[in-house]
Amino acid sequence: MTVLTYGTLGIVAAVVLSLCLFIFSRRKVRADGRSRNLVVASTAAPFLGLGWLVAALLIHVQISNKLAHQDCGLSGDPYVTLPNGYVLGSHNTYDGYFRAPGFETDVPMAGPGYVRSIIDLQLKGDYFVGTQFDFKTSAVRPFVFDTRTREFHVVATDNLADATNSSDLDRWAAAETSAHNDSDSYWVMYAQYRKHWPNYVMFSLIVVGEAGIVLGLWRLWRRPRALIP
Repeated sequence: MTVLTYGTLGIVAAVVLSLCLFIFSRRKVRADGRSRNLVVASTAAPFLGLGWLVAALLIHVQISNKLAHQDCGLSGDPYVTLPNGYVLGSHNTYDGYFRAPGFETDVPMAGPGYVRSIIDLQLKGDYFVGTQFDFKTSAVRPFVFDTRTREFHVVATDNLADATNSSDLDRWAAAETSAHNDSDSYWVMYAQYRKHWPNYVMFSLIVVGEAGIVLGLWRLWRRPRALIP
């Protein structure tokens, strides 16, 4: 939805700017007899700039996924790769999970090499220690996961946090929503290990590409009439 919204705004902006440049360039051609190539270049420049933005975004996605091993920042399924090779993420920004290298999340909520429905999470040595929403009891339960053996253990406790008296899905949604504000939330670990250099690369690509387009158009407008065929 974010890409669709900004994409629509970008197209509208490109159309408006292209129309303005078309009008101004035609006046320039009529005023001093310049080539109609100026009109073509001026009209096409905004769409060329928009195309470069799309290309830079696609490059950013590949760099994020293939080199940084994380989502691009616009995904509905954000994830990062931890130093131990485990992937930490959140399906549709809910259903927090982590999984071992080479494993995929599935059902039930904890299986070979993965744990889903996590709320809070800490990495202590070779162990993931956190809390998980248990659909059988509609409560949040503590757990420990050994990254070496990939064994999952529920920690026995008499103090299970019960979110509300509503349905399991409502309780799960409430727990996942509150996780955004928890000091030990898995989102804290997600932010801690998220790499930012792919954003700098994308920003540099955009600046260089767009500046090149603007500079080329400006030089075309400033070129003496005698040099324009």
